Amino acid sequence: MNGESDGQEDSIGAVPPAAILRMILGALGATVVFGLAAEAVQAALEYGRLAADPVFHGWNAPHGDGRPVIAIPGFLGSDGYLGTLRGWLGRIGYRPFESGLRRNTGFNAALLAEIEQRTAEAARASGGPVALVGHSLGGVYARAIARRRPELVSDVITLGSPLGLDAGPIPASVRFTAIYTRADRIVRYPRALAPGPGARNVEAGGSHVGMAFNAEVYRAIAAALAGSRHVSSA
Repeated sequence: MNGESDGQEDSIGAVPPAAILRMILGALGATVVFGLAAEAVQAALEYGRLAADPVFHGWNAPHGDGRPVIAIPGFLGSDGYLGTLRGWLGRIGYRPFESGLRRNTGFNAALLAEIEQRTAEAARASGGPVALVGHSLGGVYARAIARRRPELVSDVITLGSPLGLDAGPIPASVRFTAIYTRADRIVRYPRALAPGPGARNVEAGGSHVGMAFNAEVYRAIAAALAGSRHVSSA
């Protein structure tokens, strides 16, 4: 299906500095509006630490069952900057997909329908439910899709998402993990925490933008995706 990643994106040691800069600038999204240039510097540092960390190679992290995972970009972002995340998901045993968004222009019905359709296609192709990982506003979309079509979704994992924008309950059949950082300059603590007894909140370090390139966040994603699924150790 269109939008599937091959798992080879961002091959280890092969990403030149200019490409890293493009990814980080692509991730800045709404932070440009707020004039937070410090986010770019901090995200670059986090990317460097990620590339040097064993988890980036898929080591010492639970490996998955081959199910699809759709990565959804944040406000004003596109699928491009999540290439590092998708490549890593492929290395740890999942089947990564792009969201299909050219640009996340805000929370609206048209984009929600587009991502929902992509989720349905991935579920049909795999014969089972799909995991959704959303960065910032992308997590709000992931949560909304799980509310609307819980039969399509196994897991929702949000990364620094303003979860108050879509506050309805997620069915108990969908595992929900909200990853947050207290240093978030955009979605200020505790706005990225998930309410409700069934949700799991996991704290990680780093910046808002850097959550897309953060080793601690990647470990939390791997643990959340493993959940009750059959996994193998690297």
